[in-house]
Amino acid sequence: MNTQGWVQEYDLLVSSLASEYSRKYTMLEAMDIRQTLWMWFVTHPVKYTEWSKLPTKDKEKLIAKSLRNAALKYCEKEKCNKSGYDMSDLYYYDASVVEAFLPSILADSYEIPTKIKDLNFQFGKSGEVTDGNNWLVLRSDIEKAFNRLAEAKQNILRLKFTVDNSEWVDLAKELNTSADGARKRVERVVSSLVRILGGWRTFNDTDNIVDKDENEEKEDDTRA
Repeated sequence: MNTQGWVQEYDLLVSSLASEYSRKYTMLEAMDIRQTLWMWFVTHPVKYTEWSKLPTKDKEKLIAKSLRNAALKYCEKEKCNKSGYDMSDLYYYDASVVEAFLPSILADSYEIPTKIKDLNFQFGKSGEVTDGNNWLVLRSDIEKAFNRLAEAKQNILRLKFTVDNSEWVDLAKELNTSADGARKRVERVVSSLVRILGGWRTFNDTDNIVDKDENEEKEDDTRA
C-alpha cells in the first residue's frame, strides 16, 4: 500500500471526521481520533485496494462509512472507559423500534404499542424494551427526536404513520411520487431520527470483501 498516497488523499476527510467526533465526544482529543482513523487504512489493505478499483463516488462512500464506523466505535469505547460503564449498557435505536412508536406518538397515546411487544430488543442491561418503564423512556426519547425534525420531515412521517396511508401506494399519491420513492423518503426521515437518537449500531469491520448481495443483506439487518 502506498502510505503517502492515501495520507494525501484522505487527510481532509480524516481531519474533518476527527474534529466532528471530538465535538460530539468532548472528553476525547481530535488527535487521538485521527490516529484511530489512520489505523483503519493500515489494518484494511485489502478493502482499500479493492475499493480503489471502483468508481470514485462508490469508493469514497465505502471508505467514509468505514471511517465513521471506526470513529464511533473508538469514541463509544473511550467514553465508556472514562465514564465507568460497560459497552453493553449502550442502547441503539433500531429503525423498527422507532417506527413501532411513531403511530402512538403521533396519536398522543401512552399505551404501549402492540408492535413493540413483538420486538425482541434489549434495553441495555436492564432487560426487554417492554419491561417496567423502559418503553416509556424509549417513547420519550423518540418523541423528543421527532420534535427536532424539520416540519417537512415531520409531515412525511405523519402521512405515513396513519391508518389511511399505511400502504406505500397511498403515501405515493400524497407525496406525488412512486411507491418506491415514497418508501425511500420515509426511510431517509427515519434515518434522520435514528441519527438524532445517537446513530446506528457500529459494525464489525473486517478486512475482507463481501459480494454485493451479502453486503446489502447485512445493511438491511442493521436497519431492520
